[in-house]
Amino acid sequence: MKFLERYSTAIDKCYVQSLNDPETEPYKSKYEARKIFEELYQENVDEQSDVLEKEFENLDLIEENEKQKFIMIKSDEQLKETSVSKKHRSLIHLLLDYHIGTIYSDTEEKSEGESRLRQILISIEQALTHPLLCSLSLNLLNQLILIRTSYEQYNDAIEIAKQAEDLYNKISSIEPYLLREIIHIDTSLQSIDRRQEFEQIYTHTLFYLAQIYGKLNEKNQSANYCRLTLERQLSMFNSNHSKHFDPLDWATNCATLSQYYMTDHDYATSRHCLMCADKMLENVRSDTIEQEKLTERIASFKRCWVKYAVNLLSDSSDRLLQAADRDVNPNEIVRSSSIPKFQFQLSLPTPPITCAYVLDYDQARQVFLFAMDKINSSKSYYVLDGFVTDHVELCQDTSQLFAKLVFFESNLDRKCKMHKRRIDLLSSLSKEISEEHYLYIMRQLLFELGECYSVLLDLKIEQKHEIDSSKTADKITHLTKLGIETFERFLSTMNDKKTKQKPETYADEYIRPILLAHFYIARFYSKFIDNRQENLQLSLNQYKIIVDYVEKHPEACEHIEQEYPICKEMIDLLPMKIKKLQQMK
Repeated sequence: MKFLERYSTAIDKCYVQSLNDPETEPYKSKYEARKIFEELYQENVDEQSDVLEKEFENLDLIEENEKQKFIMIKSDEQLKETSVSKKHRSLIHLLLDYHIGTIYSDTEEKSEGESRLRQILISIEQALTHPLLCSLSLNLLNQLILIRTSYEQYNDAIEIAKQAEDLYNKISSIEPYLLREIIHIDTSLQSIDRRQEFEQIYTHTLFYLAQIYGKLNEKNQSANYCRLTLERQLSMFNSNHSKHFDPLDWATNCATLSQYYMTDHDYATSRHCLMCADKMLENVRSDTIEQEKLTERIASFKRCWVKYAVNLLSDSSDRLLQAADRDVNPNEIVRSSSIPKFQFQLSLPTPPITCAYVLDYDQARQVFLFAMDKINSSKSYYVLDGFVTDHVELCQDTSQLFAKLVFFESNLDRKCKMHKRRIDLLSSLSKEISEEHYLYIMRQLLFELGECYSVLLDLKIEQKHEIDSSKTADKITHLTKLGIETFERFLSTMNDKKTKQKPETYADEYIRPILLAHFYIARFYSKFIDNRQENLQLSLNQYKIIVDYVEKHPEACEHIEQEYPICKEMIDLLPMKIKKLQQMK
C-alpha cells in the first residue's frame, strides 16, 4: 500500500472510525491509527514534482541547538545544500508527529501530547506562514488551545488563540495547502477547495474562543466569537461549501446565542437569532439524523421562545414601574429597538412576536398567547412521565407568564382568576412528583405556590374592602391557612431526614428562601380575622425566628436586607398590639 493510502487509512481510523469505538475500548481506533503513523515514520517517501521543488525554494532546513528547524528565506538569500527530499521527509515527520501528539492528547495522555506538539511548534515557528505549513500551524495551535482549556488554563489558551488569529491575518493572501498535501501535492485540487478547508480550521479557532470566554464569564466576548463562528459557517453553507456544515448544530448554537441577547435585554437580536434557528431546521434532512433528536431540538427551541416572552413581559413591567417612580416617559428608562445588532444571511418570514417593550394589556396578552402556544406544543414532547424536570420548568414558565400578565390587568376579579390558575397548576404538580427523588424541584414549587397564596390573599383583602361579604372573608381565612401550610411544608423539606430536626445552620443558597418563608408565615398569621391575639402571637414568633437566626449568623443579614428591619420593627410593635387586645377582653 502506498504511503499516502496508509496515511489516509490512519486518518480515517483516528477521526472517523474512533467515533464508533465500543465503550469497553474507547481508544481502539486511535491506538491503531497511532501505530500506523509510527510505522510510516520509518518509511521513505520518494515524492518528486516540480510543484514541490518550487515550494521548497524558499523553505530551508537548518540545525539549531542540535535540533532541526524550518525557516523561510528571501529570494536573494542562498539556500543551504539540504536536498528537497530531506526537507520533504523532515516535513512529513512533523506531520506524523502532529497526529501522534494529538492522539496522545485525545487518549488522556495530555502532558505527552502537549510536549510533542510544542516541539513541532518550535521546529516551524520561523516558517508558520509558508504555504506548506499554514494548515499544520493552525491545526497545531488549535490543539494546544484545547489542551490548555482542558487544564482550565484559559488565559494561556487565549494567548495561543491570539497567535492563531495573527497567523490567519498574515496569510489572507496565501493559498495554503491541505495537511495531506505535505505528503503529495494534489494538482487536481482547486484553490477555493484548499481555502475553504483552511477557513474551516480557523472557524474552529473562533469557536474555541467563544467557549473559553464563556468559561471566563466574559459573556460579551463569548457572544461575539459565537456570532463570528456562526457567520463563517453560514457563509460556507450559502456558497454551497457545506461539507463540514451541520444545520442542526448551527441552529442549536444560534438558539443558544439568542439567550445571551435576551438576558442582555436586546430583544431584536434575540428574536432574530431564534428565527434563524427555526429557519435552519428546515435544512435538516430526516434521513441524516434520528427523528427523536430532531423532535427534541424543535421542542427545545420552542422553550427558548417561551423564555423570550417571559423576559420581555418582565422587562416591560419593570420599565413601566421605573418610569412611574421617576415620573418620566418609559423611553427615558430604556428605549425599544427593532433593529438587531447583526443579521445572518437567511430569508426569514414575518416576525411571530414583537421585540418592542409592552405598554398595555392587549400587547401583553399577544405575547402571553404566543408563549402559551409554544408551551403547549413543547409539553407534547416534554411529558411529565419521562421528562420531569423539563415538564416542571414549562409549568413554572406558565405560572410566570400569568404573573407577568397580571401586571397589565386592571380588573381585580380577573387578577384573582389568573393567580388561581397559577395555584391550581403548581398545587397539582406538587402532588404528582416525588419529593424524595425531586427534592430541589419540590422546594421550588412549594415556595412559588406559597407566594401565589400570599399575592391572592392580598387581592382578596382588597376585594373585601370593596365588597365586604362573608364569602370573601371565608376565602381569606382559607387562603391564609393554605399559605401557612405550604410554607411550613417547604420548611419541613430542610429538616434532617433521620431526626426530622431543623438544622442550626442553612446553606447559603437556602438562607434567603428559608427566612422569607418565615416572613411570609408571619404575614399570613397577621391576616387572620378571628382569634387575633393568638394569631398575632404566632406571627411574632415567626419574626423572632428570623431575628434570632440573623443574630446567631450575622452574615445572613445580607440575604434579607430589606425584610430584616421590618422584622425588628414588628418584634417591637406586635407585643403592644397583643397587650392591647388582652386589655380589650
